[in-house]
Amino acid sequence: MSFQEKLKLELTLTLGERAFTIPGGQVEHFSLRLSPYGFTGTVRFWTALEKADAPLFLAFSKPDLLRVRFSVAGVYDPPPTPLVVQGIARARGLTGVEHGTAQGEARAFRRYDIEFADSAQVLWRQHRPIELHTDKKVSELLDLHKVGGMTLDLDWDLLEAKQALICLGIGEDDPAANFYDFAIWFVDTRGGVLAYDCAKDRYAFLEKKAATGKATLVSRRHVEHAQVELPPVIRHATRVLNGFSTRPTTVTLEQAQTEPGIQHDMLVRTPIAAETEQRQSLEKGRLRLRQRQVRVSFKDFPPLPLQPGVLLRLEGGLWSPDLVGEGEDLRVRELRLEGRRIEKGQHEGQQELLEGYDVTLSTLLEQKADPTPSLPAYRPPRYPIYVEGKIHSPGGEATDRIYLQVDDPKTSVTNYRITIPLWNKTVSVPAEPGAFSGHFYFPPYKNERALVALHFEHAELHRFLDWAEGSRVPQDSQGDQLLLGKRGTNQTAITHDYQDGNPVWNMGRVNANDTEIIRISEGRLLIQTKEEPGGAPTTPTYDVTPQVETAKGDLSAGVSGAVGDATAAYRGASSAVNAKLNAATSETSAVLATAESEVKAKAAESKAQLEGALQQVSSQTGALAGAAADAKAALAGLR
Repeated sequence: MSFQEKLKLELTLTLGERAFTIPGGQVEHFSLRLSPYGFTGTVRFWTALEKADAPLFLAFSKPDLLRVRFSVAGVYDPPPTPLVVQGIARARGLTGVEHGTAQGEARAFRRYDIEFADSAQVLWRQHRPIELHTDKKVSELLDLHKVGGMTLDLDWDLLEAKQALICLGIGEDDPAANFYDFAIWFVDTRGGVLAYDCAKDRYAFLEKKAATGKATLVSRRHVEHAQVELPPVIRHATRVLNGFSTRPTTVTLEQAQTEPGIQHDMLVRTPIAAETEQRQSLEKGRLRLRQRQVRVSFKDFPPLPLQPGVLLRLEGGLWSPDLVGEGEDLRVRELRLEGRRIEKGQHEGQQELLEGYDVTLSTLLEQKADPTPSLPAYRPPRYPIYVEGKIHSPGGEATDRIYLQVDDPKTSVTNYRITIPLWNKTVSVPAEPGAFSGHFYFPPYKNERALVALHFEHAELHRFLDWAEGSRVPQDSQGDQLLLGKRGTNQTAITHDYQDGNPVWNMGRVNANDTEIIRISEGRLLIQTKEEPGGAPTTPTYDVTPQVETAKGDLSAGVSGAVGDATAAYRGASSAVNAKLNAATSETSAVLATAESEVKAKAAESKAQLEGALQQVSSQTGALAGAAADAKAALAGLR
C-alpha cells in the first residue's frame, strides 16, 4: 500500500574533499532497506543549469570514493528525528536529457543514479587478505581491518581471547569469499550478533542482542495494516561427534521442537576434552528458535524512530485487543521505504526543500526477547590454505638434521614448530606420523621445507618438499638411500644402488674420522671398521639449546593451556547459561502467548454469552411491552 505525503529530504554527496548538497526537490526516486546488520539504498535526482552543475558533474565522473548521506523526515511540528543513513556508492550512473537550446547551444537536464550501502558491505566485499597471526585476539584482527573510517564496538568475550594462531585465507584462487563473508561467517558459526546503528554509522560485534531501551508507542492511526508472520521452525537436534579414536564421543543437544531422527552433526577430532565441551556449549547456544513477528504497513510517514534495533509498542485505544503482539515491546528488525516524486517532470520544484512523494513504508517487528540474530547470506571462507614453512629446531648448525618436539604436559599432545617465512611467524602442528605407518619414526629435521595446511585457528603438516643434503644419489645408479643421524660427518647411511648392473647394499656409519662399513655385492660381503688418518679427533659436546627450547615450550604451553582452560570453562558456562536463558525466555513467551490466546478466547466466549443473554432479555422485554400495549388498548376500549 502506498500513500502520498510531503517529505523533507536531505542528500549530501562527498567526493574527495568536496561535499555537494542536493535540494530535496531534485530527488525523483529513492528506496531504502534497513536490516540489523546494515542497509542498501538507491537514489535518483535531476540537475539543470549546466554551468552551476559542472563541479558536481566533473567530480561525479571521476572514480573517487563517493560517500552518500541521505536523510528522510515527515513534516511535523515539532520536526521529528529524521531517518538517516550514511554509506558508500557501489554503482553510479549518469544520463543527459535535452530540453531545448539557449544561445545556440543545446541544454540538458542531467539524471544521476546512485546505488549505495553501508561501508562494510561495500569495502569489505572487495577486501580479500591472506594473513597469518600468532598470539593475537580476534578483536585486534578486526581493528587491523577497519577501513573507510569504520567504527567498531566490541562487546563479546570471545573476541578478547588470545589465539595461538589466526589465519585469514580469503584471498586464495577461489574469489567467492571476501572479508565481509568472513566476518558474517565468524559471527554466525560462533553464535554472536552483528549490529549496525545507521544513525551513528557504527558497527557492533556482540555476544547477544541488546535488550535495553524504552519502547515508543505506535498509534493505530498511522498504520494501514498489521500482519502476524510465523517464521519457519527448526526441527533438528545437534550432535557433536568427536572422532578421536581413543576417546570417541557423541553428544546430542536437544531443543524444544526437535523432531526425532532429524539432526545436524558437527564433527571434531581432538584429544582435548575441554575443546569438545566448548564446541558442545557453542552448538547448544546456536539452537535458537525465531519467534513470531509482526509486519506493519503504514499509511503515512509517522513521527517515530524507525530504524533497526529500536523498540516500538502497538498500544492505544484504536488497536484491537485481539491483535497478537498488542501491548508488547517489539524490536524493529527490518525497514523498507520507497518514495517516488509525484511531479514527473524535471522542471518542477527543483529548489524546493519539501516535495510530495508516493511512498510505501513497512517494518518487520520481532519480540524483544527473541534471541535469534539476523545475518545476511554469506559464502564460508575456504580452509585450509597451503603455504611453505621450515621446521624449527634450535641449536646446532644450520645444516644439522636435528629435531625438536614440544609436549603439552596437560593434554599429552606433542607438537612440532614450523616457521612460516612469508610472515615470519612460528606455528605449532601436531607431531603425527603423517603418510607413514607408526612403524617409522622419522621426525622432520631442522630447516626442512614443508607444506603447511593453515586453518582458521590451527595448522597441520601436509607434506615435505625437499630431500636432505646428501640424501640424493646419482640417477645413473638408480639407487635409494636412507640417512640417519644429525649431519654428514655424524650419521649412518643405508644405500641400495646398482654398480655394473648388479645390486649393491651398503650401510656406512661415520663419526668424524671413525668409519664402519657393511657392504653386500655380487659374491662379496665386506665388513670394515677403521679410523681415517689425519682426521680431527672427535670432541664430545652437548648442546642444551633443544632442552631449553623444550622447557620454554612446555612452560608456554602450560600457561596457554591454563589460560585456555579458564577461558573455555568461562565460555562454556556462559554459553550454557545463555542457552538456558534463551530456552527459558522462549518457553515463557510461548506460555504467555498461549495464556493470552486462552484468555482472549474465554473473554470472547463470555462476551458472546452475555450478548446472547441480553438479546434474550431484550426479546422478552419487547414481548412484555407488546402485551402491556394490548392491555392498555383493551382498557381504553372498555371505557
